[in-house]
Amino acid sequence: MNEFDVIRRISGILPDQPPEVLVPVGDDCAVVRLGGEPWLAASDMLISGYHFGAWATPEEVGYKAVAVNVSDVAAMGGTPRFVLLSGGAPDPETTLRCMEGALEACRELGVYPLGGDTTRADALTVDASILGGLTPGMQPVLRSGARPGDLLAVTGELGASAAGFLALEAGRRGEAERLVRRHLRPEPRVEAGRAAAAAGVRAMIDLSDGLASDVRHLCESSGVGCRIELDRLPVAEDTRFFAGSEGREPEVLAATGGEDYELLLAAPEGVLRQMTGACEVPVSVVGEITAHREVEFLRGGEVRSPLSGWDHFPAEE
Repeated sequence: MNEFDVIRRISGILPDQPPEVLVPVGDDCAVVRLGGEPWLAASDMLISGYHFGAWATPEEVGYKAVAVNVSDVAAMGGTPRFVLLSGGAPDPETTLRCMEGALEACRELGVYPLGGDTTRADALTVDASILGGLTPGMQPVLRSGARPGDLLAVTGELGASAAGFLALEAGRRGEAERLVRRHLRPEPRVEAGRAAAAAGVRAMIDLSDGLASDVRHLCESSGVGCRIELDRLPVAEDTRFFAGSEGREPEVLAATGGEDYELLLAAPEGVLRQMTGACEVPVSVVGEITAHREVEFLRGGEVRSPLSGWDHFPAEE
């Protein structure tokens, strides 16, 4: 089973949802009605040796744990409001440093920490849960609204975080500081998410597992397929240079590397134009939604072999 097989199994054994649950398990956030208002809820966990290596400081881990949760709220068109933080480490000093990094992210990203839990653990582990609000009168943007003929677009740039990860793993941090920062301190696209919701974007997801995986989640939820042109992916020059130095094809790294925390959008051309006009971050069209349910990556008009991104439960060798 992969991660999404596990999620499907869990979804199949959940109890009947109460009327307060507007959007259950399966999107970037759940949506619940509390006090007459819809709230977005999500959580994410980072574990030493799996999500990060010894090259990450505890402060960097704590910061990232908050940022990736904020990105989930952004992907629904919401505003992050409150977080609960829990963490464990072999010693209290490491736990404290991790929480200091998390609190720095809270200050920078505009969320308020409500509390949480700390404990001893064999390896540094941090978990953050977030609540976000919606602009009055706005509906959350789900993964399930894409329609054939919609354009597919991404915010910002792709592949920089993956290149930063390669630099960290290779001990080349000093050669790629911007890329490393993109990996360790992602910038959630909250303003772009709100602009997308206001413009009427039909479907949206944040790019955490990589475009190749996340576009499949969006297409599966919407019952559609897509074509994506690798040559249209927005890849910065320093990402291209570093990927090449590591023997990696830049566009393939951008499609599969993951942890960019940009937004992937499906919308008609006019809606994307309206969003772009209200958004400071660049928005790049990379493909289109199709009626058939296949996900195709093309280069020069030729279909590439299937690409895939991050899997939390990869098959054993």
